Amino acid sequence: MSLFLTVDAGGTSTRALVHDAEGTCSGYAVAGGGNPTASGVESVANAMRSAATEALGQAGAGPGEIGHALAAMAGSAVGLTGVERGLQQLGVGATLHLGSDLEAMFFAGTAQLSGAALVSGTGAAAIVVHDGVTTARGDGRGWLLGDDGSGYWIARRVVRAVTADLDGRGPQTSLTDVLLPAAGVTGDRAADKDVLLDQLVANLYAIPTPGIARFAPLAFDHADIDDVARSIVDDAGVCLADTVTALPSADRDAPLVVGGSVLFHQEGLRTTVTGLLRERGWGGPVLPMADGTLGAVCMNLRSAGVTVDAELHKHARISLAAIRSRS
Repeated sequence: MSLFLTVDAGGTSTRALVHDAEGTCSGYAVAGGGNPTASGVESVANAMRSAATEALGQAGAGPGEIGHALAAMAGSAVGLTGVERGLQQLGVGATLHLGSDLEAMFFAGTAQLSGAALVSGTGAAAIVVHDGVTTARGDGRGWLLGDDGSGYWIARRVVRAVTADLDGRGPQTSLTDVLLPAAGVTGDRAADKDVLLDQLVANLYAIPTPGIARFAPLAFDHADIDDVARSIVDDAGVCLADTVTALPSADRDAPLVVGGSVLFHQEGLRTTVTGLLRERGWGGPVLPMADGTLGAVCMNLRSAGVTVDAELHKHARISLAAIRSRS
């Protein structure tokens, strides 16, 4: 029986998984970021090849044994010509199906085929899923046009607040004392502010655009002691709730799967978003998920005609957790 190769490509890491038609996992590996918008198609192809090579090695399987392949990633809806080259160079002959990272997040949280998903990681977006197909989408328009409430959005608010503090254009904030060393700025805070600002500007502009999202945790770390940080976190919660609320035709009694590196790891933000949605009439369960790998597995199985019911979904989840614990 041929094997399945499932890839979950995110902005921070690319996860490859070898499994069978029952969702039993035999190989798992992680490589670099796999967002084609941020990293480029060639970089994504290389990350997929690297992760798949290691996963196949762990499974004791050859590329020719892969009969079904699927990659869930951002941007798949607009055509990602070239991302399949990495697997082709590896010797995987199966056609690579492309799926949405947002759908993968939804299917990771539930075996049901209808509901909604909200993701906040480096970027942020939400979708409505009906009978297994995305019927509406909100935000996810990238750092320039949207991604409100995302890690990048939060980090941008942090660095602007610090710049305004140093410039005297905004309130003082404890974020300044932690951002400056985190951004590689050296010197005494009591020194000439222009010296610090010049360093800050040079260092931050040298970071590729999505990369400043690494500073988002500073806002959460200081939200309990700093008004500026608290305002940033609160505004992020409102933005994310607004994105879900704006989704047309969303069934508010259906499951809402929430995830991404920001929403999953920041429980306080998740609680805020959930509370706002409850106030606005969302009555369905809110299900947190760390990533969409399990959902991508389910998408790959369904693309091959396998029925993914609650029992198979649970088995695949347990098998994935087990192989991750050994990796």
